[in-house]
Amino acid sequence: MTPERKSGILSLIVGILGFLYIILYPRNVLIVYLGTALFTPFILYGVGITFIPKTRRKKEGLLPFRGW
Repeated sequence: MTPERKSGILSLIVGILGFLYIILYPRNVLIVYLGTALFTPFILYGVGITFIPKTRRKKEGLLPFRGW
């Protein structure tokens, strides 16, 4: 498992736990707003890294056009 995939899974777990905490224990409107702004990028990054397949380039770092 690559480090990117590990960090994606970890951020997905943190985002889901954060949203569950916000949904189950809403205390203040400001806290809900700030928590949503904090945990939404965690979920987006986790979904992007975990579920979107990797690119299949032979040599990483090379640009995919003829000029290279």
